[in-house]
This record gives sequence, C-alpha cells and structure tokens, in this order.
Amino acid sequence: MGLRRIGFIALLVMGLLCPTAFGAGLRSVGVRVILPIGKMPFLFGVEATTDLSFGLATGSFFLTSDGKALIAASCDVRLAGSPHVGGTFLRLTTGLFYFDPTAFLPSVLLGGGLAVEAPISSALAICASGEFVYPLAFPLPLVSASGRWVLP
Repeated sequence: MGLRRIGFIALLVMGLLCPTAFGAGLRSVGVRVILPIGKMPFLFGVEATTDLSFGLATGSFFLTSDGKALIAASCDVRLAGSPHVGGTFLRLTTGLFYFDPTAFLPSVLLGGGLAVEAPISSALAICASGEFVYPLAFPLPLVSASGRWVLP
C-alpha cells in the first residue's frame, strides 16, 4: 500500500472522528506559528483544540501571503500531566499541504512527535511541538509554537 493511500486513509479516519471529538466542545482557540527550518516557509495560522479521553485533538489552518496552505489535524496522546493543566503529549499528525501552485491537488502529510503544553493562567496556555513529518521537512523536524485562549 502506497504512502499516499495510507495518508488518505488516515485523513478519512480523522475526518470521521472529528465530529465525535468536537461534540464535547472546544477546549481552546489560538494562533500557531511554524518556524522555518530547512525548506519550510514561515507559516502563521489558527488552531482549535478539544479534550479527548486520552489527550487532545487539534485542528490547524495555515496560509502564507503567496498562497501556500497547510491544513493539519493532530491527535495528542497524554504522556504526563493531568487534564486541563497542560502536560506532555505524543503527537500524531496528518493533513494536506499545497505548496506547489502548479500542482492540481494538494499533497498528504503524515508524522509524529512530541508536544508540551504549559498553562500561563487559567485562561491562557502555550504549546511547543516538534514533529517529523513526511514529506514536508523530513528528516528535519516541523517545529511550531502556539498561544491558546482556554475556554471556560
């Protein structure tokens, strides 16, 4: 089975699970920045998270001024910490990216890594993550940081 087919199946599964996950409501909304390491462009976007029984689900959308786009969905499995207080997570990511204006369709990405969330106050949190993704920046990690407004 080819990587594109596996990526498509992963996107389909996450798409089917997202309505169930977001049925509990949003946990936080915020901004996320992907740092330009390797061939990655500087990307600035929005993100939303929700609680899952085992961690967090995160959806992100990035767009550059020259039309490059990235849509990512991440499932964060809690490794340490308690719910609603931050913690360390194993992050599994899938998504679509459109960096080549000559391409007819966007490409699929798959990856995984670690994410750390730390509360700043009862209403604000920051998160940093490092992920190895295929085919965007492999073997360099996709490094991002986000600031989140935690909803009551």
